[in-house]
Formats: sequence, structure tokens, C-alpha cells
Amino acid sequence: MKHPQFEALLFDIDNLGHEERIALEAHLRECEQCKALATSWSDLEGEMRAAPQMEPATGFTERFRERLVVYKRRKQERLTLAMILALLVSLIIVTVFFGAELLTFVPSAIRLLLKSINGLMLLGGLLTILWDFALVLLEGITQSLPAGLLLAIAAATSGLAVIWMFSIYRTGFNTIRREQVK
Repeated sequence: MKHPQFEALLFDIDNLGHEERIALEAHLRECEQCKALATSWSDLEGEMRAAPQMEPATGFTERFRERLVVYKRRKQERLTLAMILALLVSLIIVTVFFGAELLTFVPSAIRLLLKSINGLMLLGGLLTILWDFALVLLEGITQSLPAGLLLAIAAATSGLAVIWMFSIYRTGFNTIRREQVK
């Protein structure tokens, strides 16, 4: 007959309370199977304690440290990615809430920018014609596209700018780290 509750107590005998220990001892006096299991377990524990302690394989510590460094770096990269995603989500939310008001300034700012650049361009009639065509095309696009699409384009452009800045940062950081390792 099996007694799983007492078998579980046998394997955790060091952490038993006073009442559990008394109940286990009383059961071991009555049950030969559990008594044999207790004796076997006790003998096995004794053999395990008497066995010589094994030394780790050569280079184990160095390999462990290298893996730990890689693990910490990957964890930091995941955290950085999470922060970038949170920043992008925040940027999109801010763009959604305040983008509509900013869109009212975009066409006039684009016109002013294009007129300023147009004033600087004295390269000839062909460039002026092409520039005027681009100006008309851009104004037509900004007036014909819905505000939501313009907002999405602005958000995507902002997000790409953040990703671009992060990649420049990471490239510089990795270069510095490689130089420190050498």
C-alpha cells in the first residue's frame, strides 16, 4: 500500500514541523513499506554526502561568465527595444492628439519654405519650372489628402527619425565598446 502524503514528508524531513514529525514517526513504526523507503532514502543521502565533490570542467567559469555577459547584453537590448517601442507609441499618441492642430500650420509652412528655397534657386528656367511643378504638386497633395493620412505620414516620418537616431547611437556605442575590448 502506498502512502503518498508520508512519502512526501520523508523527502522533506528537514523542514517538518513538530506535529508532522511525530505523525511521520508513528506511521513509520506501523508501515514496513514506508520504513523501508525511509531507510533507503537515508542510506542514499549518506552516500551522496560521502561522495567526493566533482570539479567543474576546465574553462567552465569562463564560459559561464561569457554567457552571462551575452545574456545581460541581450536583456539590455530587449529593454532598450521596449523603451523605443514605448517612445514610438507615445509619439503616435501625441501626434494623434496634437497633430490636427499642427496640420493647420503645415501647408503655410511648406509654402513659405518652398518660396524661400525658390528665391535661392537662380539656376535657370528649367529648374524654376520643375520647382513650380513640384510646388503645385505638393500643394495639391497636401490639400487633397485627408488630415488623418497626413497625420499618419507625419507619425511614420517621426518614428523613422527616432529609429534612425537610435541606429546611429547604437553604431557609435558598439564601436566604442569594440575599441575598449581591444
